[in-house]
Amino acid sequence: MNFHIITIFPEVVQPYLSTGVIGRGIIKKKIAVSVYNPRDYTKNKHKKVDDIPYGGGPGMIMAVDPIVLAVKKVQQKIARRKIKGKIKIIMTSPGGKEFSNTYADKIIKNKYTDIIIICGRYEGIDARVKKIFKAEDISIGNYVLTGGELPAMVMLDVIARRVPDVLGNMSSIEESRVSSHEMYTRPEVYECGGKKYRVPKVLLSGHHKNIEEWKRGSKK
Repeated sequence: MNFHIITIFPEVVQPYLSTGVIGRGIIKKKIAVSVYNPRDYTKNKHKKVDDIPYGGGPGMIMAVDPIVLAVKKVQQKIARRKIKGKIKIIMTSPGGKEFSNTYADKIIKNKYTDIIIICGRYEGIDARVKKIFKAEDISIGNYVLTGGELPAMVMLDVIARRVPDVLGNMSSIEESRVSSHEMYTRPEVYECGGKKYRVPKVLLSGHHKNIEEWKRGSKK
């Protein structure tokens, strides 16, 4: 699967791509991630990618042309491949559909080869970008962030770990197995401030059914 991140701050995204699961997935060539800066596609000498909103209001709006040209560059890159690509275009937006594990599963199920994520900034993106590309507004939660780079990385992480062989063992996907947010490792007893903190006895019992029931209960 190929991810294409369109952002005016590639330096925010790049460090994440060399670490952990994402970094290993790239090394194993199970996923590929490319980053595009709309400033490289501007037609003005100042590399300006924003302008004042029609109708008034605070802040600036990301202009349509640099983003359209960046997306078209990605589409041209995909079209040059021998194998036909299936593209999904996402725009990060606090007012969009909320991202979830279910959404990520649908991305995999629908066999998209290329995910283009356009990172919003300022007060948002000119709405014509969405209309031109039939993009989907997606939010990662009921709050507002400074930019779309963090949501893009969240979506990349959640989707990429579902790509076969990125994790190595698909049973590592927590939501596909009985898991708990309350976990323990050695030592069995840890002393701090004069108190002893012990691992729950059920986890030491070796009784798999009871352990699974405990995990289900601790997830609530």
